[in-house]
Amino acid sequence: DLDASVRRGEWTTQVHNEAALNAAFVCAENVYLIFSANKSGEYFGYARMISPISGDLAAARSPAVSDHLSPAEGPQIIHTPATATAPSGRIIDDSARGTIIWEAEDVIDDDGSEWKEQTSNDLSVKQDLGRPFEIEWISTNKLQFFRTRGMRNAWNANREVKIARDGTELEPAAGRRLLRLFHGVGS
Repeated sequence: DLDASVRRGEWTTQVHNEAALNAAFVCAENVYLIFSANKSGEYFGYARMISPISGDLAAARSPAVSDHLSPAEGPQIIHTPATATAPSGRIIDDSARGTIIWEAEDVIDDDGSEWKEQTSNDLSVKQDLGRPFEIEWISTNKLQFFRTRGMRNAWNANREVKIARDGTELEPAAGRRLLRLFHGVGS
């Protein structure tokens, strides 16, 4: 999805993020979107929003779901219990796309607090994606999460910046510091 976005210069977010992004686009000089893929351990890069979110809902593309797969052919989820060396998790077998991944369901933050992933056993539930909008990719340099250790987001319960859900706003000073890291500036 991210590679396709770099090629096309557009992104589609979840519907519940659209109003906040459009409001930011109107009010702010620049709106930067910082991307990471779940469980990758790194940021993928960042882009600047260059158009408001508008247009025909029918034109929206769903990057997470292939149109030619029926629910029976979709990903299979196998839950795994916690062991002495790993938290509980799940295996997502998406053989149709050639991917099999395991992801933890319970994550312990550096401060010892538990942070639960939102999971669903219902494979028919799809992300509610909205309308595509234009973005300009500024950096696709990977940024490992360990390089952001200690950076906190005051606008997200002071959690480390790496702990965020889609659409989480980042306090501006932390955001500027994070963007500089993509270019090898700062610590």
